[in-house]
Amino acid sequence: MAEFDNIYAEENPFVKAHFDCLSCGGKLWEYAIQGQMVCEDCRAVFPTTEVFDAQS
Repeated sequence: MAEFDNIYAEENPFVKAHFDCLSCGGKLWEYAIQGQMVCEDCRAVFPTTEVFDAQS
């Protein structure tokens, strides 16, 4: 079997985003692989494009 490095197994996929939650105003974390953002306070999930559109 071929060996390969899985970069996702060693890195944290969550990156703190510079956006506020659309529901409660808390800070969002981006899960870039799935194109979603998650609020650290209320745990609401938003598509990244929805957050970009709402705050731009």
